[in-house]
Amino acid sequence: MTDLERELLHNLVTAAWPLPVQIAFGAGLLVVYWVWSRFYYAVIDPALRNVVGGVLGAKVVWVARYSAEYATPLDLGFPYNRYHRWTWGIQAESRRTVGRDAAALLLSFLCVTLLGGLWPIAVFLFVFLQLKALSYVVFLPVCLAVIAIYSLFWAGRHEVAGMR
Repeated sequence: MTDLERELLHNLVTAAWPLPVQIAFGAGLLVVYWVWSRFYYAVIDPALRNVVGGVLGAKVVWVARYSAEYATPLDLGFPYNRYHRWTWGIQAESRRTVGRDAAALLLSFLCVTLLGGLWPIAVFLFVFLQLKALSYVVFLPVCLAVIAIYSLFWAGRHEVAGMR
């Protein structure tokens, strides 16, 4: 066995935290991420959309962007894609200007995707990469579960309860 192989095998199961603490952290992170995702769409998102709507002067709602259901000046005449993305948009078609719709789209990306969905992933990666507190045995399964939660709630491909 080479030194590199020995080091990789050693890193597979060793970390700064004991294994039970790593498992508890991973399970706790997944529970917090799931609960946060549900809480965000039920409580925080409607209030945030009201604030953004007040600033933009139009009601902001969840829309299936890049679909025939939501005509917007940002489509630029491209044919509709069968893969839509859920984002914020302007409810009243008469109020949809390029500026308002672009602002709603940008704020949706910033508020929902980045600030809402990525902070638990940032904590998880900080604990793994910077603190070196998780072994690969714990990191990899938790990482797969985190990706699944992110794709379900935050990637914009699925309609989440509380969006409408």
